[in-house]
Amino acid sequence: MTTNSMKLYKLIILYFLHKAKQEITNATLSDFILKYGYTNYFSIQETLASLTEDNMIHTSQTHAASYYTIADKGLETLQFFSYQLPKDTMQQIDEYLAENKIQITNTASIRSDYTKTTSNEYLVRCTILEHGDTMAEVAVTLPTEEMAIDACSRFKKKNSDIYRYLFKALTTDET
Repeated sequence: MTTNSMKLYKLIILYFLHKAKQEITNATLSDFILKYGYTNYFSIQETLASLTEDNMIHTSQTHAASYYTIADKGLETLQFFSYQLPKDTMQQIDEYLAENKIQITNTASIRSDYTKTTSNEYLVRCTILEHGDTMAEVAVTLPTEEMAIDACSRFKKKNSDIYRYLFKALTTDET
């Protein structure tokens, strides 16, 4: 990968994260970059690793996904070098974010992950976020990793029902 290519990929990712104004998954970034043919998957991962190492982006991970946000240093870099990002690339990013807003928001807003406990059980933590703030969080310990994986998957599919049930159970006398 050439220096100019790496710089372009970094600017694309920084601009994407800045315009998204929320955490973005590796899968979403990769989907955009691959869809428009900017580079291959391995170059994307190399660029993300470089941006993380240079403290231009923040990274958080679950068993199922990696999430990225732009850091202050990344924003400063973007502001300084944004003139080098082609206008049509910016437009493609803006259009992609607009067209996929609901899916991107849902992907970043519904989190579930598990960790192995000292007693060899699995703690499943499920979270619903809105604009980066935790709206609901549920943690449950399960006896097997398979059950933990299944619970994470079910939460992603049924989070609205779970949230409605919890809200109703916690705020009303109805059963």
